[in-house]
Amino acid sequence: MKILMLTPDAAMIDRRILQQAETLVDSGHSLTLLAGFECDKEEHYVYGSIDIHRYKYDWDDERLKRIRRFVMKWSKRDYLIAFVNKSYMAIARRFFDITPYDKFVLSKAEQFQADVVHVHDLPCLKVGAIVAKKWGVPLVYDAHEIYYAQNCLPSATRQSLERAEAKYIYQVSLMSTVNQAIAKYFEQKYKIPQPLVLMNCTDLPEGGINSDAKQSLRSHLGLDKNTKIVLYQGWISDERNIETLVKSAALFPDDAVLVIIGYGAYEAVLKQIVAEQGLEKRVFFLGKVPSEQILNYTAGADIGVIPYQPIDLNHELCSPNKFFEYVLAGVPIVAHKLLFFEDMAAKHGGVTVGDLNTVAGMYEAINKLLAEPDKLVQLQTEVKLAAQVLNWQTEAKKLLLAYESFSNSNN
Repeated sequence: MKILMLTPDAAMIDRRILQQAETLVDSGHSLTLLAGFECDKEEHYVYGSIDIHRYKYDWDDERLKRIRRFVMKWSKRDYLIAFVNKSYMAIARRFFDITPYDKFVLSKAEQFQADVVHVHDLPCLKVGAIVAKKWGVPLVYDAHEIYYAQNCLPSATRQSLERAEAKYIYQVSLMSTVNQAIAKYFEQKYKIPQPLVLMNCTDLPEGGINSDAKQSLRSHLGLDKNTKIVLYQGWISDERNIETLVKSAALFPDDAVLVIIGYGAYEAVLKQIVAEQGLEKRVFFLGKVPSEQILNYTAGADIGVIPYQPIDLNHELCSPNKFFEYVLAGVPIVAHKLLFFEDMAAKHGGVTVGDLNTVAGMYEAINKLLAEPDKLVQLQTEVKLAAQVLNWQTEAKKLLLAYESFSNSNN
């Protein structure tokens, strides 16, 4: 089958998306991925066997351009042009079902006729539903989160997205999401069959994980071979409670340090805190690490921390990529007492949950493990056993089984 996959990811394509795409291609399907419509530049390339197209939207509209050209025939005054632009966009947002942005994305999607349209995340659902209906093909909707539950989004944007999901979700042939709690949320909200759960599990790197990962990470940082490493990896932003983790490093025992792998604008704030509190020998920033190398860095840690707080429904029900990366790398986990982590601790072990809301709580949860080597070894054993189940090979089978229904309907 020909599959058209859509994602709004403009900065970096989420690992989950690439894994699903690779799995489908490896099973014999052909796949085109339109990844991001607000990229810095337009790009077209092949990644593995995935045909990838990325676009740059100029936040203009062909209909508006025609109006401007008409107005400019008799007046080129800047204030009038600005008034026309502002008025048109206000009208478009309020009254047009197909916004200028939607029209742009549609114009790109319609170039790639497919047998299945597979969209990642809510911003692409409307366009996916329109082209799937036009072509008479199944629509797959993979919700990486409850998108409109993000507190960082403006209220009007959240409301608009929620209305769009409620309108188009009943056109979906197959819905999937990242964990059981979010699947249950969608089932109850829309009275639909419970979505397929495809957890954010990862693959082992080609050739496995380096056996000397612990030593190589310490050598890279200029640390003694016996130094204990507490790790945070992932996107660095203010809502992830990383500041509390950084401040707690001041209380770590002398033979322990905090290492942060990742990037984001909030990194500058964290570095300022480190400088102000004199933590340069306690906190190390490694920056962005290529996805194919990340697990070899992860495996060098003694503890992986997930400090997220329940600041919105998404954080309350989250099951982030880093959890599965820690698991596959054999690293015990310290996490805030959120539903998913408590569930994983009960089912698989390898996870310690606690109150990570304060510096004292963060330090207590981390130091308790650092001070109990036998407990740390037990958790390492549990994590390695969990990795035999919590891996992408297990989740890929679910995806392919679900796609078989589309293949059968085309025969």
